[in-house]
Amino acid sequence: MKKILTVAMACCFAMTGCIALAACDNKTKSDPAHTIVFYSSQGDNLTGTTDIAIETFEAKYPGWTVTHNTQGGYEDVLSKVRSDLTAGTQPDLAYCYADHVAQYLASGTVVDMSEYLLNDQPFTYTYTADGAEQTKTVDRIGFTQEDIDTFVTGYFEEGYAENFADYASYGYEAKSLLTLPFVKSTEVLYYNPDALKELNETVPTTWDKLWAICDKARAKWPTCTPLGYDSEANWFITMGQQLGYEYTSADESNHYLFNNDGAAAWLNSIKAQYDKGNFTTQQIYGSYTSSLFTKGPEDAGCIFCIGSTGGAKNQAGTNFTTEVSAIPGSGEGKNQCISQGPSLVMFSTDAANDSEKQIMTFQFVKELLATEFQAKFSRVSGYAPMRTDVYANADFQLFRDGKASDGSPLTGTDLIISKCVKAGVGGEFNARLFVSPAFVGSSTARQQMTSVVQYVLLGQKEAAAALQDAYKACGGK
Repeated sequence: MKKILTVAMACCFAMTGCIALAACDNKTKSDPAHTIVFYSSQGDNLTGTTDIAIETFEAKYPGWTVTHNTQGGYEDVLSKVRSDLTAGTQPDLAYCYADHVAQYLASGTVVDMSEYLLNDQPFTYTYTADGAEQTKTVDRIGFTQEDIDTFVTGYFEEGYAENFADYASYGYEAKSLLTLPFVKSTEVLYYNPDALKELNETVPTTWDKLWAICDKARAKWPTCTPLGYDSEANWFITMGQQLGYEYTSADESNHYLFNNDGAAAWLNSIKAQYDKGNFTTQQIYGSYTSSLFTKGPEDAGCIFCIGSTGGAKNQAGTNFTTEVSAIPGSGEGKNQCISQGPSLVMFSTDAANDSEKQIMTFQFVKELLATEFQAKFSRVSGYAPMRTDVYANADFQLFRDGKASDGSPLTGTDLIISKCVKAGVGGEFNARLFVSPAFVGSSTARQQMTSVVQYVLLGQKEAAAALQDAYKACGGK
């Protein structure tokens, strides 16, 4: 693909001074050759915003359309893409996590976007409108260096092939760009400020302080469960970063490192807190713990909830105003928190105009990553924008300060999303974020950690046994 595209670009440039891309007549959404298929896990509250980028793209590039197919959750996108890859009907663009892409690499269809990233060549394509052939010339295929300089470095560098185990065997180089970040989320501490005031406490910045507040909360409200944590796997992985015990590695010879004494010690420590009634988790509770948090401690709810910034709209308290802070740390600067949220992966297809489709798909990626659109999407979703110049956007600055575009105060879920964006993205906070190695089997390890935490908390397995069983389930000896 790389050789074909390079030759085609060179020949067209020599003849016309730009890349000439041919497009057929009367292109509609029913014309697969000129329709970009995009898979995501967006809900109804987000697809309307993405429609803005689609409409902008289609207006800018007549003759091309985008079909946006939502697949449910992230794992549903993974399942659908894997099925489509088997059938040779993969989309042109999809939401992804790194461990998903690790499973796609063997197909040979994941596009190295470094081919396009800073490509400054213009290109021309033809289309038919009102019965006449028209041409469209675009200044450049890729971003400018000024654009790239605004990308959040940590988010951007997650997409390099060197972060994926065994990348060279699939034909990629260390700096091949397998994904680009779309938007990012992290976990934050949602808290009930009224409850903390009644306890004469402030927001905890360490786990020891949080557990002490939980003890006081149960003494005051015996039926409350002070803390809800929405992801057992995230908790295990995050604490490995904060406490220094190992989780996984990109090293092909030994991916699974979590079967260790440090992990067992942490599991035993939270088992003691669970037995006191200080917390519950999503899987044990049977639902997102935001439904407990919003009730308040007087009604057998929580006073803290640790969940994703992407779920901010679900955290509005019934009788209190929800506040947001960073999750606690283990002390002495050990306050890492997990980086989540969708990236974008491009696929080659068996379309006769595959090289053309890839260039046009990348133009749609540019619309999704445009500063103005990133600002809009962040305001609606609570996800962090992937470029720093969004923070200079006037509407976004107002939003972070709890105000609408007209300067009026935000209320309800809009206000909580604003607080999440302010507390969980940008500035020094980005230095706290981390990602885990991606390889075939990394998603299995994550699933196993969910089970390990549950087994230990419910007393079904001792910590060491649960970790050993998970290690075997991942293929360890």
